[in-house]
Amino acid sequence: MNIKKFVVIFVTAFLAFASINLGIYFGKMSHMTALDDDIANLLDKPPMEGKLNMLLLGVDEGGHRSDTIMLVNVDNVQKEIKLMSIPRDTKITLNNGKVMKINACMGMKNREQFMIETIKTITKMPIHYYCEINFDGFKEIIDILGGVDYNVPFDMDYDDPAQDLHIHLKAGQQHLDGQAAHDFVRFRHNNKGAEVYAPGDYYKGDIGRIGAQQAFLSELFRQKMQPQYILKAPELINAAYKYVHTNFTVKTALEFISMLKSADTTELKTYLLPGTDRYENKVSYYIYSPSETKKLVLEEFGYPEDEAKALEQRAKASSSPSSSAQPSAAAAPKTTDGSGSASKAPAQSRKPATEID
Repeated sequence: MNIKKFVVIFVTAFLAFASINLGIYFGKMSHMTALDDDIANLLDKPPMEGKLNMLLLGVDEGGHRSDTIMLVNVDNVQKEIKLMSIPRDTKITLNNGKVMKINACMGMKNREQFMIETIKTITKMPIHYYCEINFDGFKEIIDILGGVDYNVPFDMDYDDPAQDLHIHLKAGQQHLDGQAAHDFVRFRHNNKGAEVYAPGDYYKGDIGRIGAQQAFLSELFRQKMQPQYILKAPELINAAYKYVHTNFTVKTALEFISMLKSADTTELKTYLLPGTDRYENKVSYYIYSPSETKKLVLEEFGYPEDEAKALEQRAKASSSPSSSAQPSAAAAPKTTDGSGSASKAPAQSRKPATEID
């Protein structure tokens, strides 16, 4: 879960679902900071049953970079939760020919539109819900949930005065509060001159950190997807007002949390967008593989084959003389331009924000 700056996977999920669910009881909200209608209209209509996909983004304080990019898939038929991480360095090409990293999408005008359309073009998967949270939100929510017990695998010492980022964690089993959890998921390497600059899989750069973040996320799910944490709803709701940007409403949150409760959250299945690291013109990119991505999406997430089969079955049922069912709309992933092919990425509106660690 490519939480490059911080992991906010479950945090966002639990916050967006459990909190809103209890929000009805406390009568404090109809939805969190809502998406504009033109952005919400880019999202696909959720099916009555089957799989729902949520795009989760972790952004910096200014909202100019998205260093956590994940697609969460909840299947209420198979009772599974799957997650695909998209590396922040994934190379994309705008329709004007300009090349950039995907995490700079949030530095563009109409940033949500840009990110939604880009992820749909890369994965060919529908996106039903959108959730965005920043660093401060991540830290506060972890604290509200009582922190996380975690075995930090290595000593971590990194300082970046420019970002006011100072990470100093010792290896071993310990209790991480919001700040410490934030530091863990943001860690990439030690200070220059350290005895071990990039310990363990961190030598793989972005991909190494994704692995660490996925392990952290799995443990977060295991510890916090418990009934007693629903009692934290009032505090989580207040945090949601400040930090979460989403198209979730009370009604849709209730439907989603119902799916989460029935799914097996003890075994979060995680995947990485297929591809390889490569330097181009002295810039490090992650080059995703369209063919391997298509294979992964089909075999593990079931798109588009299962939706095509469902559509075929509905068509047969509607044409059967003994059936009174009415034909329903196709459930296949839509494209932003309404055609049968992937739409082009929107034109760049302003210069992408400068990359930072």
